[in-house]
Amino acid sequence: MAPPVRKSLPVGDGALSYLDWESDAPRLVFAHATGFNAQTYSGLLAPLSAHLHVTALDQRGHGFSTLPAPPGFAGNWTRFRDDLIGFLDALGGPPAILAGHSMGATVSMMTAVARPDLVRALVLVEPVFVPLKAEWPLRLTRLLRTGKPVLPIAQRAARRRATFESAAAMEALYRGRGAFKNWPDEMVRDYVAGGTLANADGSVRLACAPRVEAEIFDHPRCGAQRMANRLSCPATLIRGQGHGTTCHAPEAAEFQRRKPDARVLAVAGVGHFLPMERPEIVRAEILRIAERG
Repeated sequence: MAPPVRKSLPVGDGALSYLDWESDAPRLVFAHATGFNAQTYSGLLAPLSAHLHVTALDQRGHGFSTLPAPPGFAGNWTRFRDDLIGFLDALGGPPAILAGHSMGATVSMMTAVARPDLVRALVLVEPVFVPLKAEWPLRLTRLLRTGKPVLPIAQRAARRRATFESAAAMEALYRGRGAFKNWPDEMVRDYVAGGTLANADGSVRLACAPRVEAEIFDHPRCGAQRMANRLSCPATLIRGQGHGTTCHAPEAAEFQRRKPDARVLAVAGVGHFLPMERPEIVRAEILRIAERG
């Protein structure tokens, strides 16, 4: 199985970096979660390259992409949607299958709603489905805490360590701990390799700066599940039933109510890191939707 090629595509005011498993097969475009990067998912995606032309991008503010992420850029994640639309337009070709994890899943759905001509099918893995009723309390709290993260997950992200002695030291620190506890070692290694930039003194820093990660977490697209009735393409939603899921049962039910033909899977024993812990389920669903034509 050939390794992917790292490429760069000018989009808007910078360039999106991406991994490309080149082939003549139908294209799959994968969008990662907040704070991660395309290379994190190499172990998940590489086996799919035997069947699909797999492309995985580093979103704005992540990995090796150079699009700017100034303060205030992340509101409602529409900037990421527009980046993905620009990316697909620049790639050209027939409509692609879009798959994504967490924020990447939500942004993929937003893209399919805005530009259905670009999207053949959707596979949404643990999308961030925040109840619409949370939007105004979030806005009010932000007003009272101007310039400071509001959501606990954003507060934790803002405090993340940003610099490490080396990539190897960072990998050793993360492996088997915290959020990475149940990740395969190879996936932790890929996360570090695709998500760090070198400093002049030989140390490395997070490509997704803590400020950027915190802002994205703090400005989710509330009520995204309510857009499901505007989807014209086939869609599969895969959610975990364990701790940390970002797609709880009521929001998944709302999604399916609005799109009755969608396939919705709930996987027991895993939470938000479903693609890391059960990649075979994600691959099977991507292949299933690809075979629908």
